[in-house]
Amino acid sequence: MNNYRNYFSSLGLAILSAFVLFACDKDDDDVIEENENKTGVQVAGNGNLGNILTDQNNQSLYFFAGDVGGVSSCNGGCADTWPPFIGDVYNLELSSTLDRSDFNTITREDGQEQLTFKGWPLYYFSPEADGVLEAPGETSGEGRGGVFHIAKPDYTVLVGSQVVSEGEDPLLYLVDDKGVSLYHSINDEENFSNCAGGCAEVWPPFDPSGNIVVPSTLNINDFNTIYREDDLGNQLTTQGSPLYYFSPDEQVPGNVLGQGGANETFFVVEQPQ
Repeated sequence: MNNYRNYFSSLGLAILSAFVLFACDKDDDDVIEENENKTGVQVAGNGNLGNILTDQNNQSLYFFAGDVGGVSSCNGGCADTWPPFIGDVYNLELSSTLDRSDFNTITREDGQEQLTFKGWPLYYFSPEADGVLEAPGETSGEGRGGVFHIAKPDYTVLVGSQVVSEGEDPLLYLVDDKGVSLYHSINDEENFSNCAGGCAEVWPPFDPSGNIVVPSTLNINDFNTIYREDDLGNQLTTQGSPLYYFSPDEQVPGNVLGQGGANETFFVVEQPQ
């Protein structure tokens, strides 16, 4: 009798152990599958470009200058070469150095939700426009056409592209990291602002913090910082021209209400050649 009891006891333990192992294996498989399906953004170091944004698989992400207003202008054939980065912002996994408030989504023409960073829709790069992305870690889409740039967490200045004056061709012009238009005044002198007092209330000086970071299509040596003679602190310049916001633009990306303002003395800053 004891032999039978021991036999069935051992058999029961074996079955229980097999069940536990099966359950653990299944849980491990579920975790792996869940991790593979999660969407994430991380900051990766690049030897040529500095800190860049990639997805969870180290796939490089890009901005498009034509999206300066926060809406994707890359559809159809453009989206074949530059597939949108699709995801749910609420389930997005981020590097600890990134701020969740900088991320959002827009609804594309086809109804998909495309992730954005600081208002800029994010894209991958497919060199042959065949759905096959560049290899992880590559940045071969940087500067394509002068309008696609690698996404970075810390740009000082970026490039926007749109029609600025009715009836004219689109311009490539300078904006801040969130797509807000920057202006220069023809009344300024080299590395000196003549816009102070009430003028500076309407045209606030552009005073970014930290190191100057620009896309590779711009020359970093064109940019400098001057210290103003009033109490408004520093001001960024490009090729000696002080840069300004325009208050009525209300910090809305893509607004260019200041073009030709103050009796045709303020204009957007066209991309330096």
